[in-house]
Amino acid sequence: MGPLTADGALLERQVRRVLVAHNPVGAEDDPSTFDVLDQVTLVEIGLAELGIPADRAAAGSPGCLEAGRPLDAILTAARAVPGTVVFNLIEAPPGAPYLCPASAAVLELAGVPFTGGSAAAIWLTTDKLVTRALLAAEGLPVAPGGRLDFEHPDVLDRAPPPWILKPACEDASIGLEGNPVCSTREEALVRGAHLAARFPGQQVLAETFLPGRELNVSLLSNGVSGRGGVDVLPVAEILFQDFPVGMPRVVGYEAKWLEDSFACLHTVRAFLDEPADAVLIEKVRHLARRAWTVCGLSGYARVDLRLDAAGEPVILEVNANPCLSADAGFLAAAGRAGFSPGQVVERILAAAVRR
Repeated sequence: MGPLTADGALLERQVRRVLVAHNPVGAEDDPSTFDVLDQVTLVEIGLAELGIPADRAAAGSPGCLEAGRPLDAILTAARAVPGTVVFNLIEAPPGAPYLCPASAAVLELAGVPFTGGSAAAIWLTTDKLVTRALLAAEGLPVAPGGRLDFEHPDVLDRAPPPWILKPACEDASIGLEGNPVCSTREEALVRGAHLAARFPGQQVLAETFLPGRELNVSLLSNGVSGRGGVDVLPVAEILFQDFPVGMPRVVGYEAKWLEDSFACLHTVRAFLDEPADAVLIEKVRHLARRAWTVCGLSGYARVDLRLDAAGEPVILEVNANPCLSADAGFLAAAGRAGFSPGQVVERILAAAVRR
């Protein structure tokens, strides 16, 4: 091995072990839930590359859930070895996205260092309606739209059609099955009512479906100037190859999780490196950095954007703690930038220690 980086030296001084914490997964679970085990494996590969001892721990060990304290085993294990950092891969239970920030909040209250977004940042970015309100208040572009109020659905008057409808707090494209794009008011109200019934307690977000290119920008902490130090990784574009007329160009549930589906096979990631895209790349890099700062992100994140009818980039979503599986967009962008899994994990861990 070569000389230690500043991050490596920091970890060598302060980290004795990493506890890779994740939500429990059963064989019958949806692939969007099961995917966390691929992320655990990737992190363990990175830690092995760094030579950092690691243990795996699932939230909700026997006896903890019954007591209403599913993180007890993780807290006990973290406290057992001084110098332990929790690599937080704990996701919300299916159907309860509002619990997404809970694990981070418990770790914060217990004083246990952990990776990724704070409880506040995770809470903020889990709710798409709150995120877009903050971004808009800070002068960042968001698509026309907002909360669909079924008694007074005037959002459909303020935002021009077609509309894309989605549950406000789900991730992993849950709620984007089938065709989520509606061309008429009647279609939008019917789909909105279906989403409201399927996801009780959640608001429904209705936005103008933007017609342009779809872009993903991954960000990785670099340790410079505290939390604000971040590197913008190569900008990715989602290509919808050979989609027939009438099939919406959306990264929906099928495209993400149904490996044999047309949507999955024909949704391809590419990286922007043409000279003609230089101005666009700088615009989306700037927007991603601003979103990182405005949303108080830490460690790593991803910002999803789409171009409007005028070709200008608009922020769709901000993702704290995006997927770290080997075939996911974040690791693809990191690899494109020349980072190994170990170097990605090193930076994420160093951000946690500095915080």
